[in-house]
Order: sequence, then structure tokens, then C-alpha cells
Amino acid sequence: MGFFDRLFAEVHVPGADGIRILDVPSAMNLRELGGYETPEGPTQAHRFLRCGSTRCLDHRDRAYLREYGLTHVLDLRGSSEAPEATCVYAHEKGVIWRNVELFGQNLSDPAIVTANGSLDYLAGGYWRMLANHDAIYNALSFLAAVPVRECALFHCAAGMDRTGIVAMLLLGLAGVSRTDIIKDYLYSYASVSEVDHFVATGEAQRKGIYVRLNGRQRTISGVYDTLVKNYGGIRQYLAACGMSDSTLDRLRARLLEA
Repeated sequence: MGFFDRLFAEVHVPGADGIRILDVPSAMNLRELGGYETPEGPTQAHRFLRCGSTRCLDHRDRAYLREYGLTHVLDLRGSSEAPEATCVYAHEKGVIWRNVELFGQNLSDPAIVTANGSLDYLAGGYWRMLANHDAIYNALSFLAAVPVRECALFHCAAGMDRTGIVAMLLLGLAGVSRTDIIKDYLYSYASVSEVDHFVATGEAQRKGIYVRLNGRQRTISGVYDTLVKNYGGIRQYLAACGMSDSTLDRLRARLLEA
């Protein structure tokens, strides 16, 4: 089994639900950041999409995404993953593409998951990403510069780890609750209804997903809680990365302004 065969086998791609998961069959782990509640109202749809590799997006689905409003693509992969050669949007007319290396490897590559399935190594990788203030600054500044009512897509290889960290920062900046930030991260591993049930009850509805959801929940919860504790909040962390108040306000407006 080749690398991408293993990768696609590892990623759970839930079916479209009309809210989070879009009807884009050839996409890998693609979903919306719209529809989450905040003190200022819900996050807006058609502003940010998150996904895994774009390599298998067919012409029909690429046309759908352009109609959806997609104009900007942020590729978070490292140089060893040949982003310019493997992202279908790197040279697509009408799309502004940018590569910012957030981390140099795919942490969800089945080949590097330890033999016993432990995901404890993930937290260390996440902290290395968050410690890369220049990359965080460059990635989120690119997203902040997208016109308010245009749509930006950000992705890595699996749409789980590097993509998950950027999604956590965006949702946290907008004022989305800790619980919903954790759910958004976990939607990469089970259906929306299964994740919602697990977060609410601590129980899994389907055999075999408890260990994965439980381990991943512990990882993202610990990273989020420690970041908030050490910096005082997501906005304060992003300010420490060098982002100005005006840039952060533009980024929030992209998520919240109707």
C-alpha cells in the first residue's frame, strides 16, 4: 500500500450534512467554519473552508468551490511535500495561492503513528507549530487580507493537524466556545452526530472510534487550555506572534460580519 493509499485509509471523510460537511465528493476532509455560535452571533459561511490534500479534487468539484466563492488558498505543507507541484490551486487562474510551511511533516501519516496507536506525540508537534510565530503570522495575515465576502480555503495533507491548529486559532479569535473548537477538531475523525454525542456524553456510538476520539480530544484540549492559560487568550497569543490589532479585527470581521 502506497503513502497516499495509507493516508486516505486513515482519514475518515464523513458524508455531506448540509451544514459543516459540504457536498464535494472528491474533496478530502473538507468542511466549513461557518455556523458556530459566538457572543456576537454565528460565524459566517462562505468565508473559511478547511480540508486535506487538494490533489484529488476533480473539475466538477473545483467548479463548485469557485461558485461557492473560493478565491484564496493557503497551503500549510512543508517543502518536502512539494506543495506547488501537488496543490491543484497553485497555478489556477483566478485563485491566489500561498504556501506557508507551518510544520515540515504530516503528523497523521499512518507510517509515523507509533505501533500501539499512541497519539501522545501530537501535542509536541502542535507546540512546535505554535512556537513558529513567524509562520503563524504569515499564515493568518494572508487569511486576514482576503476580502470579507470572499472565501479562503486552508489545507495541509490530511486536514487534521496543521489545518486543525489554524482552525482552532480562527475560531478562538472569533469567540467560539472551547467545546465547539474541540468538536470542530474532532469532526476529522467521525461524523458530526457521533462527535457531538461523544463530546456531550463521553461515549462512542460506533465500535472502534472511542480510542481515537478520546485521545485526540485530550490532545487538543490540553493544547488549547495551555495556550489560553499562558497567553491569556487566542487574541493575545496572536498579538504575541506580531499581529496588529487592525489585522486581528479584519480577521474577526471575515468570520463574523454578515
